This record gives sequence, structure tokens and C-alpha cells, in this order.
Amino acid sequence: MSDISELILQAKKDHVPVMMDSGMAFLLEVLRTHPEIMRILECGTAIGLSAIRMAEIRDNITIDTIEIDPCMYEQAKRNIQKAGLADRVFVHLKDASLYLTFQYYDLFFIDAAKSQYRMYLEHFYENSHAGSVFLFDNMNFHGIVDDPSLSENRSTLQMTRKILKFRTHILQDPRFRSVYYPGTGDGIVIAERI
Repeated sequence: MSDISELILQAKKDHVPVMMDSGMAFLLEVLRTHPEIMRILECGTAIGLSAIRMAEIRDNITIDTIEIDPCMYEQAKRNIQKAGLADRVFVHLKDASLYLTFQYYDLFFIDAAKSQYRMYLEHFYENSHAGSVFLFDNMNFHGIVDDPSLSENRSTLQMTRKILKFRTHILQDPRFRSVYYPGTGDGIVIAERI
């Protein structure tokens, strides 16, 4: 079994939130078909699975990935080291909203606190350039965003209202050319800075 397969199984066993298979396939296809994407910022490292998979697409991809949870951060560092990618994938233990850099990125993969997506967009906007792509996962949140009757949990419903508000905003934001893919993964929005 490959290291990636083992990581996926471990994530499922430990209930680590990882991107759905079709969403991951979509993200990797974006990287394959856009060789100009070389610098990536990821918000929400978890155990490092998505960062490893992105870095394996091409040798010229470098990634800064941000994780707030110290245990996940340590796991991600170990997994990235084991994958032989520590020279191109850099894990930062920090709240993404507090991460400051002068670096410009070609792709921002946002998969952290769902209710904070708008804040992440604005926080990292200055680190983008014309042509930079923001990719947001969980825009459906298991169907609850479009059908709130699927959940009775108040905090989940509050979060999904924020996701819907953000989704509506990003699709209309004149700074971006945005497309929503509701049937891909858990719903993906790609927003390209104009």
C-alpha cells in the first residue's frame, strides 16, 4: 500500500477532516492543467495529506501550509518529512488569520474554519496577483448550506448561513472571476483574481 493510501486510511480512522476524493481529484487536475501555479498557500494543513498530494504534481511547486492545532501540525510535519517533501512544503503553526508574509502566491487553497472564509480572502488578497486562484472547499457543507432542514444543530446552521453568505459574495465580487462547482467534492468555488 502506498504512503498516500495509508495516510487516507489513517485520516478516516482518526476522523481527520480531509477533502472528499472528487474534490481532491479536481484540485490536482487544476494543478496539472495550470503549470503556471508554482507557489501555493494552504489554510488548514490537518495531517498534511493535501499538501503532499499537491507537491507531488510537479517538482517546481512549493507550499506554505498553515495549521492551528499543535497535534495536527506535528503529524503533518512528520508525514511531509516521510514523503521527502520538507524542502518544498513548509508547515506553519499559527492561526491563518494571523499569518503574515510578503510572499505572493499563485494558488490559495482555503480549507480551514468555514465561517472565516471571507476574512481569509481579504487577509490574503494582498498576497495575490492578477491570475492568482483562490479555491474554497465545503461550499455545500454536506448539503446543509442549500437545505438547512438536514441539520438541527444550531452552530452548524449558523456556520452554513455564513458559508451561503460568503458563497453569494464571492460569486458576485468584481475582483474575481468565480465559478461554483456544487457537485464536486463538498462543493468547490474557484475564484480567479482579475
